[in-house]
Amino acid sequence: MDRKPGRPNGEPRLFAAALALIVAFWLCVSYVHGVLSPQGHGFLEDLLNPEPATLALRVMVAVMVGSGAWYTQTMFNAYAATVRTLEHERTKLQMVYDYNPDPVIILDPDYTVRYANPVSRQLTGLDPESLVGKRCFEAVLGREGPCEGCRLDDVVRTHAPHSSVRLDAASHGGERWIEATFYPVLTPDGSVESVVELARDITSVRKAENALQEYSERLEREVHERTAELERANEQLTEEIAVRRRAEKALRESEERFRSLVEMAPDLILVHIEGIVSFINPNGARMLGYDDPRELLGTHVLEFVDPAFKDRAANALRTTVIERKPLPPTEFRFVRKDGSTVDVQISSTPLMYHGRPAVQAVAHDITERKRAEETIRKMAYYDLLTGLPNRALFDDRLAVAISRAARDDSCFAVMFMDINDFKLVNDTLGHAVGDALLAEVGRRLSRVVRRSDTVARLGGDEFTVLLPNVTSRKAAGLVARKIVKALEEPLFTEEGAVPIEISLGIAFYPTDGRSFSELMHAADMAMYASKNDGLPFAFADPSLSAPAGDRIDG
Repeated sequence: MDRKPGRPNGEPRLFAAALALIVAFWLCVSYVHGVLSPQGHGFLEDLLNPEPATLALRVMVAVMVGSGAWYTQTMFNAYAATVRTLEHERTKLQMVYDYNPDPVIILDPDYTVRYANPVSRQLTGLDPESLVGKRCFEAVLGREGPCEGCRLDDVVRTHAPHSSVRLDAASHGGERWIEATFYPVLTPDGSVESVVELARDITSVRKAENALQEYSERLEREVHERTAELERANEQLTEEIAVRRRAEKALRESEERFRSLVEMAPDLILVHIEGIVSFINPNGARMLGYDDPRELLGTHVLEFVDPAFKDRAANALRTTVIERKPLPPTEFRFVRKDGSTVDVQISSTPLMYHGRPAVQAVAHDITERKRAEETIRKMAYYDLLTGLPNRALFDDRLAVAISRAARDDSCFAVMFMDINDFKLVNDTLGHAVGDALLAEVGRRLSRVVRRSDTVARLGGDEFTVLLPNVTSRKAAGLVARKIVKALEEPLFTEEGAVPIEISLGIAFYPTDGRSFSELMHAADMAMYASKNDGLPFAFADPSLSAPAGDRIDG
């Protein structure tokens, strides 16, 4: 197919018709002239003669010439409209060929390529323009004869479309299956003017058909094999059914025993689906303060979790519900119906409950254990008489303060104090009064210092104060004066008023010591200096080999 259409074949016929019309006009005019002009004058002479005898001749010539001109113009207009219509149809046909998703090739009966659309490059591997004017089998495959399976000769012979499917082993892109259909383009006399070949790559279809055939054969073999297996399995089916019935009976009995164990278990046993309670045993409901387990059905498990444990519980739900992973034993706190709390250790595991993914949780009440642990912790780190941190906890906090100050290149203060004449109080008034005196001193010291400070009882009548945020003697002196003032009022007992007098020493890190022992020794020496000099408190003096303390007027 040419890229640019030529002029329609009807144009020579139009010119021939116009010429015939002119000749006919001329013959008519000559005949009329011969009739109307017997004098034998020439045609032009009579036409230009103004005599009345030639008037009819002039009128007839004018009518014939006008009619001939109108008819000729009408034929030319019709011809131009026909040309435009044909050009429009040819353009649409060209677009159909150019944008066809399959290769389109127009061949002469001798296999010469007249046109190839752009998609044909995928089939031939050649530029479509380079194919035009060449025989297809020579240009594409370099052969001397037509491809095997080509039906062009059949189309030329029968004047009817033909299709073929061929395997092109040497085609562009490797071995491919091609489905080609050839359509004849006939001339008005019925001969084949050209042949349109529509080609389509059906390699994937053929491969799928082959794979389907192989699968069908393999499936048939497997069906035969499976049938034999089923026949053998059918022999065992009766026995297996009997075994299964016995197993189902045992399972029902086991389920009944399991349900009894669950319902009687002292721990909380709960099943929830996406956090919504679907089952809870009676003891579990009572653990949460409910008499009837049905009151908890349909509630969300987070509703009875203490607010302080909400985030931990939400993470646990994500682990078991979404990730479907078991939850190892984890401590939580539940809020009972009456608002009281209960500490529990809970573990969860995913399971199927009535055909739906669910989670089973088992919780054990550890409230008493937590209380025992808290008591043990207090016994290990707190003084039982005053409730203040003991030596172990104070040593730990002082070590942390030293480490932080060394890292930040900062300083802090440590106070060491004891109660003057405390042994005399014990000996004269008794240990009960002495214990009351120690407890009162601990309470007053706790009220004076800040929350960031640590007041500890080291033992006997010895107390220490750690001031991590006090960095100057002035600030430490203010704290010391507050302590002295807080202890000015005596302790009133049944035996009478017991005065409270202390001696207090102050040491700074790092000027008075860089280690635990150095700081405590410096504060202790400053306390003895305070006691010897009769002052309420004194600072350690690193310039003295044995710190005696600087005297500060109260």
